[in-house]
Amino acid sequence: MAQVNDDPAIVLSSIRGEQSKVDTVVFRLGEHALDKVEVTYLGDQADLFSTNKLKTIDDKLIVSVQFTPSMEFIGLAEAVMEIKLGDELLASRPVRGLSTKALEGENEPSLALVVEAMGWKIDLGWTRLANHTRAELQGDELPVTHFRKAAGAEMVEMVPVARYSPPFALPFGYYETGNDVPDLEQVGVLANSTSYPEHQTLYPSLQEGQSSFDPGKLSFGFYTTSPSHVAYSEDHWNQSLHPDHAVHACRVYTVKDNNGEVLPEQYLVCFEEAANGDYQDYVFLVKHVIAE
Repeated sequence: MAQVNDDPAIVLSSIRGEQSKVDTVVFRLGEHALDKVEVTYLGDQADLFSTNKLKTIDDKLIVSVQFTPSMEFIGLAEAVMEIKLGDELLASRPVRGLSTKALEGENEPSLALVVEAMGWKIDLGWTRLANHTRAELQGDELPVTHFRKAAGAEMVEMVPVARYSPPFALPFGYYETGNDVPDLEQVGVLANSTSYPEHQTLYPSLQEGQSSFDPGKLSFGFYTTSPSHVAYSEDHWNQSLHPDHAVHACRVYTVKDNNGEVLPEQYLVCFEEAANGDYQDYVFLVKHVIAE
């Protein structure tokens, strides 16, 4: 996925000893000899990041960044990427990389570590990997029953920011609330794993569909469809349709930046696939909505 230069950081992830997906970042640097710029990384973990490719188009510098944690490094790596022309600093950007020990189970990162990697300050209510699936609110969790598109917004964004689950294609989307039966409106499908473990990564890829939709004036909830069941953001549908799985299958939080300031009309929607209560199976950043 490509990030643009008003984003606060470049965020990557990988299994230790392996390469992350390449992330492409665009910098608009004006009238400079962009073919002569140098990209460097600073910090204690700078050697874990590298520039995969540099390309210039008009006044834009396109940088492809990769994260390759050593076999000894597990956790969150941080550095600063600097773009310089001689002694002149043209731009800088924080870079972060989340390294895990291996795939699945106890090797997965906690939701708290995912949130830290994204640069958000959110009190989730727990910091270890597993928690529980009881309906009691955790930390800053919101008692959300439904969502509406924010006034003035053209589209709602439902951006997959993390996935730590078993491997399979995962349809996701929304449904109108208040109906006798939930009518699912598919937005996209998270990709199954092939050469890259898309089921254990930050910013998982889409196999089909998109990450935005227009619900009009509907009141709606969110859902995910795994091979075993559909998980809903409303507990009563989970209870009535899939009582053998997590009833409180979704926790919702207001998104706060690194300074703890609320990002308006943005929410973190976190789904639980199994029963250990880690809630990082499928994590979406939902934008341009009001939670009610």
